[in-house]
Amino acid sequence: MKTLMKQASKIITAALLVLVCASSSFAELRSVQFTPEENTNEGWKAYLGFSGGNSMITNDGTIFAGLRIGIDWNPLISTGLWGHVIISNVRNYNVKQKQMLDYKAFGAQGEVTPFRKGIFSISVPVNVGMGVVNTMNQGDEAFSPEDYFFVADASVHFAARVTKALEVSIGGGYRIFAGIEENNLDNSDFNTLFGELRFTIKE
Repeated sequence: MKTLMKQASKIITAALLVLVCASSSFAELRSVQFTPEENTNEGWKAYLGFSGGNSMITNDGTIFAGLRIGIDWNPLISTGLWGHVIISNVRNYNVKQKQMLDYKAFGAQGEVTPFRKGIFSISVPVNVGMGVVNTMNQGDEAFSPEDYFFVADASVHFAARVTKALEVSIGGGYRIFAGIEENNLDNSDFNTLFGELRFTIKE
């Protein structure tokens, strides 16, 4: 029960963090009038996205935050760049000394949106990239780079267009890693299901 409460607390914290980051944008976007009948897909559009979510690393729940930038080329296809950081460090129990872990990753994204109806849509984003696992032993003052990896994930997102420029989506998927081999860790310690809440501004 305590574990479930801990996971729920982390998910709520991630959602609140994303809301705070995007609040200044929301104030302006709320003033934009929007109706479902309005055509929101004329030509290509640039987008900026903020996200937060929960995943598992070394059997411990952790919160990640993300940033995306890119272009919607048409109603079906979009491409861009992304970056993720872990904001809730986890413990590496595979070593004797007390050691905390996090990671940073970045890469490219492609997203297909096969379904749209009014303000609602379903999309399938796919990310590929690379990153670094950071470690901090007890007594250290800062994290240091320890191991480099490749990463890829795929997910399904359910989205609603709140205004002409703002879209909110929630979804989940699976993330896989390759190349992790330091500190008695391997790829299976990082491979994980994840859930994500996204706010996307398109103009």
